[in-house]
Amino acid sequence: MDPARLLIADDEEVIRETYAEILRAAGHEVDVAADGVEVYEKVRLHAYDLLMTDLVFPETNGIDILQEVKRIRRAMLVVIFTGHATVENVMRAFRCGAFDFLEKPVSREKLLELAAKSVEIRNMGAKRRALAEELEGQRFEVMQLKQQLGLDDPFSKFIGSSSIIRGFIETIREVARTDSTVLLTGESGTGKGLVARTIHESSTRRAAAFVEANCVVYSEGVLHSELFGHERGAFTGAARAKKGRFELAKGGTLFLDEIGEIPAATQLLLLRVLQDRSFERVGGEETLEADVRLIAATNRDLQECIRQGTFRSDLYYRLNVIPVHLPPLREHPEDVPVLAQHFMQRCAERLSRQVEGFSEEAMATMVRYSWPGNVRELENMIERAVVLNRTGTVEHKDLPEAVRDSASGPAPGAAPGTLREMERQRIREAIRDAGGNKKLAARKLGIHRSTLYAKMRRYGLVGDERVGEDPSRETRHEESETPTLVSTY
Repeated sequence: MDPARLLIADDEEVIRETYAEILRAAGHEVDVAADGVEVYEKVRLHAYDLLMTDLVFPETNGIDILQEVKRIRRAMLVVIFTGHATVENVMRAFRCGAFDFLEKPVSREKLLELAAKSVEIRNMGAKRRALAEELEGQRFEVMQLKQQLGLDDPFSKFIGSSSIIRGFIETIREVARTDSTVLLTGESGTGKGLVARTIHESSTRRAAAFVEANCVVYSEGVLHSELFGHERGAFTGAARAKKGRFELAKGGTLFLDEIGEIPAATQLLLLRVLQDRSFERVGGEETLEADVRLIAATNRDLQECIRQGTFRSDLYYRLNVIPVHLPPLREHPEDVPVLAQHFMQRCAERLSRQVEGFSEEAMATMVRYSWPGNVRELENMIERAVVLNRTGTVEHKDLPEAVRDSASGPAPGAAPGTLREMERQRIREAIRDAGGNKKLAARKLGIHRSTLYAKMRRYGLVGDERVGEDPSRETRHEESETPTLVSTY
């Protein structure tokens, strides 16, 4: 086996030298560092395969070292070890890109295993780079072909097969064909930003820019400058002219999030833009054209804001040309399994974790939970479960206490029947919507075609004229006959 190039950082000399001697005896090249400064100096000079660092140092910590090392050498593997592990530290380390997080003392076997793994990953990286160079020249051509054939569908980002989601997708398909102003409403976490971007990518303006501005993060004066730009010397600190979001989005789409939070003076300026399709920079005299499609979003009841006098009614009617309401997750709980599996697979791949699916009890609990934070809350919970999971399957006990305690009854709006019945119905609907095309239906459900066929056999859908042809002519994939929601979607 090729030797690994390793760096061990610990403020206790006995620990770092002990670990170093174990690894050197196995034939690996090992350097040591006593603090963060020494780590950074050596990382700049040498491309190590792996850094093993303590969490606690007198003047810094392992998380900060991890972040700086990743900034210097993004591909370097970093393992953090400590005698003071907490859930918060573990999750923060993995989010910052840690390869592993271990408790002291680290055994000889574990040290050697990490060194061997770093060599394996280095060699895999070399092969991957060679393949990437070979494929790079073909990507643009493939992208062009997909666009020509209509396969690059922006709406494929929407995960779910419930009647609510199918109807919602059809609505925004129609909206995307127009150039009118759109007002997106819905609770926080329902995906208003994703919807806005999808409308843009499906519109006649898709070749131009999609520009976002969150209206709640700026003070009134700063918001004016962010939206409309400013001239040099317009105010203290304006050392140069700056284009605003309306100029940056010329020919494209401007997405204004949290539109219900903008102050009265900005509301008046925005109204003028919508009426006249023109504006001036702050401190400027030249009138500029506002060639943009405007999409606004809010989680507030703007009609109630009008009654309270905090939002202009004339601006509301200008924004509310095409209203689109995003349904909360509790109104379509049958989509929770497919969303959960989608987030789990994506998160596991991003964090290099081996997590395959959910137990049936865990999935049933998630379906019953009301998800006040909607899809964003579900995604964050799945990430937490993936980071902390050690068994490969997310169990009921792995879910947050709030989810376990609040999901004792049926979810609001849940369809009657068992989870198996819900899954069977989702499969039938997906195949029907795909016109009997199993490959397309499997892609919509987020599963492999062979998995779809296995589920069709399990639920007695093979040969059912309402779901299409018999899949027996296709290659079959053997699965357990025990119905389970583990790796369902």
